Amino acid sequence: MITKTITGRTITTFPVATDLNSIRRLLVAAVIDPVFCACLLKTPGKAVREGFGGEDFPLTNNAYEVIASIRAGTLTEFIYLLDEQIPIL
Repeated sequence: MITKTITGRTITTFPVATDLNSIRRLLVAAVIDPVFCACLLKTPGKAVREGFGGEDFPLTNNAYEVIASIRAGTLTEFIYLLDEQIPIL
C-alpha cells in the first residue's frame, strides 16, 4: 500500500495488479470446477482462503473483504456484484 499526500489531501492506493491477477485466477477456477464454484458462491471467504488445486489467491484485505461479503446464487451474479464493488475488473 502506498500513501501519499497531494495538495493537502491524503490518498491511499492498493496494489491492484496483484488483486486483479488473483481475482481472474479465482474466477477461472470457478468456471472450470463446479465444486469450487459452489464453494465460492456459498462461502466465498473460505474459497479464497483454501485456494484451488494447490493455487492460492493472495489479495489485499480490502479485496478479500469485498469478495467474502458477496452473496450470489450464480457465478454470473457473483461477477456482477464483484464488479459493482471493484469496478476496475
